[in-house]
Amino acid sequence: MRTRVKICGNKTIEDVNHAVVYGADAVGFITDVPVKSSRKIDCETAKDLIEQVPVFVDSVLVIMPEDLDSAMTLIAETQPTCVQIHNDLPDNELAIISKTFEVRLIKTITVPEDASHRIADHIVSRIDSLTGIADAILLDTSTGARSGGTGKVHDWGISAEIVQRSKLPVILAGGLTPDNVYDAVREVHPFAVDTASGVETDGKRDHDKVRLFITRCGEAGR
Repeated sequence: MRTRVKICGNKTIEDVNHAVVYGADAVGFITDVPVKSSRKIDCETAKDLIEQVPVFVDSVLVIMPEDLDSAMTLIAETQPTCVQIHNDLPDNELAIISKTFEVRLIKTITVPEDASHRIADHIVSRIDSLTGIADAILLDTSTGARSGGTGKVHDWGISAEIVQRSKLPVILAGGLTPDNVYDAVREVHPFAVDTASGVETDGKRDHDKVRLFITRCGEAGR
């Protein structure tokens, strides 16, 4: 099965258009997150960009809401096709989001950069608890106090084991670049891969890297 690609951290319509033209399956928008990030945009900008995402390409609202009401407001105002919850909301609140909106729900789960394989059991158990609530999970790398969005790679052996045991589709993130995405796909066999900082140069979106990332991901599935 072809590995799908999500290009995240889009800030302009040019970012979106280049990702779509090069074959991205999904484009992500990091919206109103309470952390320092050069890729975050406000709700109004996200709404405007999401409205311009063409049919057959998913728009992913990436949020870290402080509570259920904040999440519901952001989703209602932006109307994405998918929402990625990048922090810890209670499962009952995730279920409310899933039932209230016609969106697919992606839940981020982090793998510490220095984790051992023992963590796979814990993560698989967490995925089991999300079955029937989330539509997919995204594995990102955590380092110290940062829970994802670090641009760091974790042990793909752990991710590969999780993919084999998961009841939900797994999206692999964490330090993926045009230089390593081929190997990541071949080793992990995820449903999809996700990148943001990996397709930047000097902190700015590099459209040549976007093209190369998507191309090499496709080559890995042949």
